[in-house]
Amino acid sequence: MARQVVQMDYAVVGDVSKGFSAAQQMLTMIGKALGIAIQILRAAALLSMGTSLALARYLENIQKKVNNLAKLCGEFSTDLARAIGDHRKGDYAGKRYFGEGIAR
Repeated sequence: MARQVVQMDYAVVGDVSKGFSAAQQMLTMIGKALGIAIQILRAAALLSMGTSLALARYLENIQKKVNNLAKLCGEFSTDLARAIGDHRKGDYAGKRYFGEGIAR
C-alpha cells in the first residue's frame, strides 16, 4: 500500500492567508464607508425628493454583499492559518474546516 505524502510550503500558504486577511480589512473599511454614505443620503432624502433614499437602498445592498465577502475572506484566512499550524504540529490527515463549506 502506497503512503500518502502531504507537503506544504508554509511561506506560500501564509502569504495567501495574509492576502485574505488584507482583503478582509479592506472590505471592512469599504463597508464602513458605505455605511457613512448611506447615512448621509438618508439625511439628504428630504431635500432630494426621494432620489437619495433610493440610492441609499442601492448602497445598502452593496454594503451587505461587501460585508459578507469580508467575512468570507476572514474565514479563508483563519482556515489557512490553522492549516499551517496543524501541519507544523504533524497533523497531516487534513481538517474538516476545509470540507465544511462556508460558515454563515
